[in-house]
Amino acid sequence: PQRDIRFRHTAPSLRRRTVLLMAGTLIAAPVTRKPLHAATATDAPVSLAEIAAHPPLVLPALSFTDADGTERDLASFRGQPAVLHFWATWCGPCVTELPALAALTPALAQDGIAVLPVATDHLGPEKVLPFLGRLNLGGFRSFYDTRAAAVAALEEPALPLTLFLNREAQEVARHSGPVRWGEPGAENSLKRLLT
Repeated sequence: PQRDIRFRHTAPSLRRRTVLLMAGTLIAAPVTRKPLHAATATDAPVSLAEIAAHPPLVLPALSFTDADGTERDLASFRGQPAVLHFWATWCGPCVTELPALAALTPALAQDGIAVLPVATDHLGPEKVLPFLGRLNLGGFRSFYDTRAAAVAALEEPALPLTLFLNREAQEVARHSGPVRWGEPGAENSLKRLLT
């Protein structure tokens, strides 16, 4: 019985110390986030016709900025289907497919489909705008996620990453890896996927 009494008196103190030590360990522990990487050479571009739709999914809150630094989120594009495409200047497959996506964008805009390319380069417009100029894509508007927070929230470490969104800004399909944006029938395949 006396042992029980002593234990009762010392246990709260030990519990506090244990909790504090555990909390300190958790605070000091590094956050493990998979670094972004480019799709590998074995990831051949897929046809839009091969990408399967799934039931609409509500996405976590995703935000990115425009070239002026104004923050945008998916809700601001609600009301029209959208292609949310994450890319980077250092990603070989991204750079290879970007001109075809840029060429398809005006036709999609006429169909009421928004194309939202989001560059994940940490220098943002400072790096991306001259890069697009060198590719003769100076008129191709990009958004920016300099901390790659949106991609991390989606738990997808590989680029390029494309989300296909319905009018409610819900995901209806996703593809990690390059896409054949310039193939014949791409516009029709996208319309089928998004509507």
